[in-house]
Amino acid sequence: MVTISINAKTARDNWEKLDKGLQQAEYVPENGMILEKQEVVLRPNDNVLELLKRVTRHNKNPFDFQGSTDNSFGSAYIKGINHLYEFSAGSLSGWMYKINDEFFNYGVSKYYPKDNDEIEIIYTTDLGRDIGGEMPNDIKK
Repeated sequence: MVTISINAKTARDNWEKLDKGLQQAEYVPENGMILEKQEVVLRPNDNVLELLKRVTRHNKNPFDFQGSTDNSFGSAYIKGINHLYEFSAGSLSGWMYKINDEFFNYGVSKYYPKDNDEIEIIYTTDLGRDIGGEMPNDIKK
C-alpha cells in the first residue's frame, strides 16, 4: 500500500500566471488539491506512472503523458493533469514528483514504489524552486 496525491497549490497561488481558460475551480480547486492523499494498493511491477494512470482514471481526472520512447530521457514524462499542462502557468511551469519528500531527476516510469511510500505529484511554476525541488542542471530545458 502507498499513498498518492496531486497538488496544484502553486498554480492557485500564481493565478495571474495561469492560462485564462484554466482559471476555474474545476481545473485548479480552491485548495489546490486535484487529488487529496489516498491509499493505493501496489500491484506487481507498478511504477509511479502506472499508479498515476490508475488513480486519475478512477477519479476521472484527465491525464496526459509522453512515453519513454518519445523523449531523450528514456522515461515517461507527465505532460498534463486535469487540463493543467507544462507551461500552463508560464515558461517555468510543469509537473514534478517526489517520494517520501525526495525529488528525483528521472521520469515517473523509472521509479518503482515500495510499501508505505508517499507519492506526491506537484505542479511547479518556477522549475521546482517554488516547491523545494529545483530541477537538476542536467535536465533543465
